[in-house]
Amino acid sequence: MLTDSHTPKTRVLYLNHSGQMSGAEASLRSLLRGIRQSDAPIEPILALPGEGPFSEILRDEGYHVTLAPLRRLNRPRGVIEGLSCILHVMQTAPHICRLADGSGAHLIHSNTTTAHLVGGVAAQKTGKPAIWHCRDLVSLARIAPQLAGKATKIIAISECVRAQLEKDGVPGEKIVVVPNGLDTDEWRPREKSQLRQTLGIGSEKFLFGVVGQLVPWKNHAAFIEAAAKIVASGEAPNAHFCILGGDLWGEQNSYVGELRALVKKHDLMPHFNFIPNQSDAVDAMSALDCLVHPALDEPFGRVLMEAMALQKPVIAMNQNGPREIITHQSDGLLVAPDNNDALAEAMLEVLTHPALREHLAANSRKTVEERFHALEHATKIGELYKSLA
Repeated sequence: MLTDSHTPKTRVLYLNHSGQMSGAEASLRSLLRGIRQSDAPIEPILALPGEGPFSEILRDEGYHVTLAPLRRLNRPRGVIEGLSCILHVMQTAPHICRLADGSGAHLIHSNTTTAHLVGGVAAQKTGKPAIWHCRDLVSLARIAPQLAGKATKIIAISECVRAQLEKDGVPGEKIVVVPNGLDTDEWRPREKSQLRQTLGIGSEKFLFGVVGQLVPWKNHAAFIEAAAKIVASGEAPNAHFCILGGDLWGEQNSYVGELRALVKKHDLMPHFNFIPNQSDAVDAMSALDCLVHPALDEPFGRVLMEAMALQKPVIAMNQNGPREIITHQSDGLLVAPDNNDALAEAMLEVLTHPALREHLAANSRKTVEERFHALEHATKIGELYKSLA
């Protein structure tokens, strides 16, 4: 969508509650890249809490980034934590109001539910339209209608997220489903991976990997159990396994310890690597021969799109977000949830059948280009902006 220099620009104030780089931040970056590539008449203004990898990346790419006292909030577990959340919103909203008015923003786009706690209040106070970008598949119970009341429109990243919102009492007419997009020019297949060379994993090894934050709902234990079954079977002596990711907020020490203990319990150490977050995500994903995504409550599954764009075979659970991305036996494999035997069998099938790998690779990137391209994502959201602003 090309525009001339005289087309008025819509100024959008984006709020993000974290300076770390996780799925929500990667998806916002893809949206911004799509907007830039489409030459849409949109001027992004980004408000982030403090310095961090996300703000550094955006500044390097030439975006207007300003600091705001946003912060990550956990779901309150008692009265004191609940009051702390309310106090944060009350203290932060006036700052966002001043920022929205001072920047001349036409609307406020909260990139996460946490950001919308503040963004929704600020939008009401300034009389600006508010977008709540809902990226979570968790029940918000009684708070969901209140959050929806402060949103002009709600973007759900998948049909399963939309269904959860409606189950929690959010009016369906406020929700629009816009799946995340991916810049396939950035995510192009590579012949070699520097990370793989650094790890000393030769081409004779077949590397299965899970990529993502080290949090319990990602279900890493299922991957480890499946790996143990494969090694014990003796059918795949060339199989190797890795978990690639980190504990971004330093809250999962016990969980990470449990995963390492499980690897040790099954004597998998010679076949297994724990790899921290990598700055070059494309290179890191390129190290894998197959991506395994065992998460059970996945709202979408951006990592699946990334691997598919690199023409990697992908295996995921047959529910929620992954089921909306993958067509079984066409561009990936879907397995029954909570069935480690089925997961191990699918992994062995990919490893032992080169024709299957070639078939999946031939279709996987095509799926991303046709259904989840960043330009299409940006166009849909740009149309939403136009209707509101």
